[in-house]
Amino acid sequence: MAVSLRLKDELVAEIDRIATANGQTRSSWIAATLARAVVAPANDDLPNGPLQGRGHPDDLIRVTIRLHRSEIEAIEKVGAPLRLSRNEWIKRTIRWQLWDKAAILRLAPATATELGKARKLVTNMSANINQAVHAMNAANMPGSSLDIARIAGSFMESCADLKAKLFEARRSFSSSVGAEVGYWTSSHEGREA
Repeated sequence: MAVSLRLKDELVAEIDRIATANGQTRSSWIAATLARAVVAPANDDLPNGPLQGRGHPDDLIRVTIRLHRSEIEAIEKVGAPLRLSRNEWIKRTIRWQLWDKAAILRLAPATATELGKARKLVTNMSANINQAVHAMNAANMPGSSLDIARIAGSFMESCADLKAKLFEARRSFSSSVGAEVGYWTSSHEGREA
């Protein structure tokens, strides 16, 4: 089985130095080090739990591609605003070209954050509306000393503000999701370099 690791350049240089000093390749040194760590006595008492997140071995197939450093740097540059790693950006690009339903793909972290802000805005608006309705119901109860006309009037005045906030949330939602779908499905036309 092949396993990929992401390591910092400084760590790779140290691994190469130690591996060479021991007459080993980088890969064989890492494999030997991992094997020693796995059979260490400290691991004997660890519980055997189910492997999570692995799926069936046939579900995922590893594909290796070689790119020029400038291409990698470009991928990292365009992936950074979306908070996507190099691998995540490459996988999403391929998947968006293959899939015909955008909803299958989870949104990028940056888009999910924007949607979270819109969701919070709507949640806060719902709480404000709920409080106003409770106050009007309480004012409408027999023997209540609350002035329903004043409470309802105040609520009606704030409706314009609530409508504007709801429109803002809808626009934010549409913009975020539209930008995400457009980014992954359209060609590079209209994008800034």
